[in-house]
Amino acid sequence: MEHDQSGTLNPSILGGPAGQRSQRPGEEAAPAGRGVAPEQARLRQGILHVRIRHFYCTLEEMANPDLRGLPFVVGTGTGRPNEPGRVIDASPAAVRLGIVPGMPLRRAYRLAPRTLFLPASYERYQPVLQRLRERYRACSHIVESVPLADAFIDLSGSPQPMASPVLLAQQLGSDIAALGLTALIGIASGKIIAELAALMSRKDGRQGILYIPPGREASFVQSLPLSVLLQLHGSESGLGGARDSDSEGTGLRSGSGGAELEGRADRFEVEELAELVAHLRDFGITTFAQVAALSPDGLERRLGRLGRWLHQLAQGQDHSLVIPDAPPLSQNARIRFQHAADADETCAAIHKLGSYLAGRLREQRLRGRVVALLLWPAQPRRDTRRLLLDEQGEEAALREGEEAIGGQITLERHTDEADILIHHLLMLFAHYHRSGTRYLQVLARVGDIITAVTPYYPPAARARGRPTRRLDLSTRKLNGER
Repeated sequence: MEHDQSGTLNPSILGGPAGQRSQRPGEEAAPAGRGVAPEQARLRQGILHVRIRHFYCTLEEMANPDLRGLPFVVGTGTGRPNEPGRVIDASPAAVRLGIVPGMPLRRAYRLAPRTLFLPASYERYQPVLQRLRERYRACSHIVESVPLADAFIDLSGSPQPMASPVLLAQQLGSDIAALGLTALIGIASGKIIAELAALMSRKDGRQGILYIPPGREASFVQSLPLSVLLQLHGSESGLGGARDSDSEGTGLRSGSGGAELEGRADRFEVEELAELVAHLRDFGITTFAQVAALSPDGLERRLGRLGRWLHQLAQGQDHSLVIPDAPPLSQNARIRFQHAADADETCAAIHKLGSYLAGRLREQRLRGRVVALLLWPAQPRRDTRRLLLDEQGEEAALREGEEAIGGQITLERHTDEADILIHHLLMLFAHYHRSGTRYLQVLARVGDIITAVTPYYPPAARARGRPTRRLDLSTRKLNGER
């Protein structure tokens, strides 16, 4: 793969019959008539959630070994408990005292006044965060970052086929351990269940990896208490809220008051889930198994759409998807010919490029609106010369290259359909092609890319302005009868 100066992707596609998706490195050729079988098999690999335990506190202990075993917290801003701010991370000893991430610093000080309060040293965290992101992207190019240094990884975007998602998780856990960090990894068909699996990955003697095979989601979820909902990343409202993130997805940004922690977006408030768990506890409902036995309509009448979502989760139904951190500016693909190609060969290559780019867009759940085509004629009219200047503006070098021709079209709407991309690429080729011209290479580009699906968050609880009837756990209610 190649990267141009703007950071856009330029994968090189070589060989293979025209009009078919190119074979990736390490990917076996599919039998005729079953070209989509390998892709469908990879789509069933699931979603992997990585949760780093005490990320910031571990890095602080690496910098200052005297902190090991002591109760201390890392806070936003100056980290002082007498100033506004929140807890970014808490050491294991501080967690035992009741301090949790997202808690106001003043409240943490009231709970444990002898706890050490430290400011966040983002310059020290940034290199480690960057290395973590690189390891996540090595597993898949569909990665959603969440605070603190955690991520959701869609294994359908893995660059190479895998024998087992557990083996991939073990390798990723070893890479994270080499950085001095401890990871909890869960694998399931949806984000929420994968996160619950990560939370349970060190129970019952497990070594930090828990895989929930397809069809076993309901039995796994129904073995958990409802209180685990309060440990989900989506409930950490004190850590999120900002929607702008940097291009690397590190979860850090700089403002007038210094760098602050930010998430992708608030999902649901911790108060809503706490109220939900407490409300059901009043009726003796403390496990997902008890929720699964209730009527979904009754839960929705009492708790709103959040009640139906909770019932679906108790049944093992998780429709949440991994949303990439930020879509790329463009997707590029290029074919270099071994000889000067005529118009027919070039059109076949354009057809292949359009199919490849459409597959990449669908795989990453993206859509594009601007379609561009660049052609390099075998006999250019003239050589182009580009003057390169140094930082002081003085002449540094003179680079010669071949002249490229081409243009772009802006579509009426964003799309990921191969037929539309191929049609407009061929229109561009017909406009710029001259009879008898042969070409050395051709490049197709899709720009103005947006995310094709919106993030899935559990719905908010319905506002309860009037008293409601108590949940009836009798046999009639369990059967859905009135």
